[in-house]
Amino acid sequence: MKVQWQAIVGIIIAILIIIFGTTNMGTVDVKLLFWTVQWPLIIVILGSVVAGALLVICLNYYRARKKRKAVKNPIK
Repeated sequence: MKVQWQAIVGIIIAILIIIFGTTNMGTVDVKLLFWTVQWPLIIVILGSVVAGALLVICLNYYRARKKRKAVKNPIK
C-alpha cells in the first residue's frame, strides 16, 4: 500500500513540474564558473529536479547500506 501512495504522489509531483515548466518557457542566464550560457527555463527546472532526485537516491542508498551493515555486524 505504501508503494502505491508513493507512486501516486510521484505522478502528481511530476504533473505539477511539467505544468510549471511549460508555463515558464523563457530563457535565463546560467553562470557556470567562468561561462555564462542562456538556457530555456524548462531545462533549468528539469535539471534541478533531476539533480535533487539523484541526491535523494544517493542519500537513501547510503542510509540503507549503513543500516544493512549495522544489522550484519552488530555492536560487540
